[in-house]
Amino acid sequence: MVNKIQKIRISIGSAVVLGLREIKVDTYPSTCYLMTYTTSQCIGKCSFCPQANGTNKKYADNLSRVQWPVFDWEIFLNNLKENQKLNTELRFKRICIQVLNYRGFFDDVLYIIEKIHTIYPDLNISTAIPPISSKKMEKLHNAGLERIGIALDACKPTLFAKIKGPDNHGPYSWKKHWKSMKEALTIFGNGKVTTHFIVGLGETEEEMIKSIHYTIERNILPGIFLFTPIKGTPMALEKRPPIESFRRIQLARFLLLMNLQNLSRFIFKDGDLVELNNFSNKELRALINEELPFLTAGCPDCNRPNYTYRPGDEPSGFPRSLTFEEKEMVYNELRSLVSI
Repeated sequence: MVNKIQKIRISIGSAVVLGLREIKVDTYPSTCYLMTYTTSQCIGKCSFCPQANGTNKKYADNLSRVQWPVFDWEIFLNNLKENQKLNTELRFKRICIQVLNYRGFFDDVLYIIEKIHTIYPDLNISTAIPPISSKKMEKLHNAGLERIGIALDACKPTLFAKIKGPDNHGPYSWKKHWKSMKEALTIFGNGKVTTHFIVGLGETEEEMIKSIHYTIERNILPGIFLFTPIKGTPMALEKRPPIESFRRIQLARFLLLMNLQNLSRFIFKDGDLVELNNFSNKELRALINEELPFLTAGCPDCNRPNYTYRPGDEPSGFPRSLTFEEKEMVYNELRSLVSI
């Protein structure tokens, strides 16, 4: 082991499942979400993120709209041990490590992966991490990392530069992110490299859907999340796009990912998806009943409850099966795309 960490951040929902917090939650997470701990801020300057350099430290316990309290590392390991003994739905199926960008972050995440994988070799581990060298990726893979995520967030180069790149005095570049993802494919393999897009940063539906398609064609799994304005960030006053827009992108992503529709059949007008050629009302109903297009879109076993919506609100990505009423709601949000 190259390092020994003392503290770890754990999402509040994961902490509840581990018995480290006692609060009421609507849905339990199926993945244990961790975040590397540092006393400094992330050097990234992503405009939407409360962890970013220059963001009000009052909100440093948040990532998106979820709280990530700090816990002792050894206490976490002890409670994870008890969790993995369970034979119920509360037993975590995956560990996901959110990695902040700070001096020494690689040694920290390498230690976390090595330690967990040594104790629980059958527990899949993912990480969302800043771009790193292929040599470092190989070390993470050899340590037990099952898949790696390098988030683009923005779906086109100009928006990337504005939100998290050089136009915002950030450390990231579109080309380096793509270079890192392509190198990761040679190490982790097709389908084991992910990226994330945030819907609502200023792109059109057409731009987002075409970027999702481009990513899928290159064997990278694209997850999508709905933009959530967070207090203390530069984008705190920006508006979320309508849920209907997110639903259209959810449906498009699933159809492209499953190779159920060709991109040429997507009809756009003024940047919005307005119609799907040769896609019937019956097919739409069947997909809604299947539910998969509208569940949280990330790694396998990732459900992220309340990550981008408030408890009691309509979920953007559903963290659980949909009720009959919710299926009807989703149908009404999408029925304009198909002929009756």
